[in-house]
Amino acid sequence: MPALTVQASIEIDAPAVRIRDSLVNFETWPIWSPWLYTEPEAQVTYRGQKAETGHGYDWLGNKTGAGGMTLTRVSDTRIECDLQFLKPFKSQADVAFDLHESGPAQTRVTWHMNSRLPIFMFWMQASMAGMIRSDYNRGLRLLKDYIELGVTGSSTQAFDIVSVEAQPYIGVQASTDMADISASMDKTFNSLVTGARDSDVTITGKPFSLYNKIDIKQGRCTYTAALPIAQLSTVALPLVSSTRPACSALKVVHTGPYRHLGNAWAVLMGEARHRKLKAHKGIPPFESYLNDPDTTLEADLITELYFPVRG
Repeated sequence: MPALTVQASIEIDAPAVRIRDSLVNFETWPIWSPWLYTEPEAQVTYRGQKAETGHGYDWLGNKTGAGGMTLTRVSDTRIECDLQFLKPFKSQADVAFDLHESGPAQTRVTWHMNSRLPIFMFWMQASMAGMIRSDYNRGLRLLKDYIELGVTGSSTQAFDIVSVEAQPYIGVQASTDMADISASMDKTFNSLVTGARDSDVTITGKPFSLYNKIDIKQGRCTYTAALPIAQLSTVALPLVSSTRPACSALKVVHTGPYRHLGNAWAVLMGEARHRKLKAHKGIPPFESYLNDPDTTLEADLITELYFPVRG
């Protein structure tokens, strides 16, 4: 069977012992787990004594499937677990967290998984690794906020399918690693605002981004940072002027820092799979930013996400 090995890391401003105490208490996992985030209504049950080998939790959900995690070894610098998946297919994985203190109150947390895919899924090896790595990064960012701030500051509310009107825009396209998307978007939107000012166009609404291409295997994406305008305009490179077509789209609303928008996209895509919706291939997914990050607290930032669907 094809091997599946994934790891992701993050720096957390806290001593290793504090992080370890949270990781070995599975009752904290619904707060920051990237999968339980996408289906908070999933049934979760616990077993064994917290922080001791044999402690574990089991989950059962309509979107997240079913399985269980069991603590198998704990030391000051490493935590090991046995992960069993029951649905949508049976498999087993060895999971571990390495805790390396890089300062008096700073720890590098590395999340590992070693598993094997069923033979009939060999062709999904690279994409599965990419998706799990993305989930791990989402979870580590949530864990970092939980440890450092006491809250994760990310919530997503699902809406139904909505009708979206056509929207002319000016924009700037860019490509980036997903890990660097926040810095890339800051730079691209600054370039866009400067270009819009120089082009003497009138902005008619809130900024948005179109995700033109996402490469899960490589962890990269190409996007267009956009500003709505009343009608198509002649602009100079690197600006483009185009129209986002009218469409029907599945919509969710995220409240919280932009660094957690991956959680909302995971909710959106999970909902689309659950409903068996078909993507509209001609219209890229997009997100709209409802308030100004320069004048709004991170916890109060509101972002609407749209997944265009056929029919």
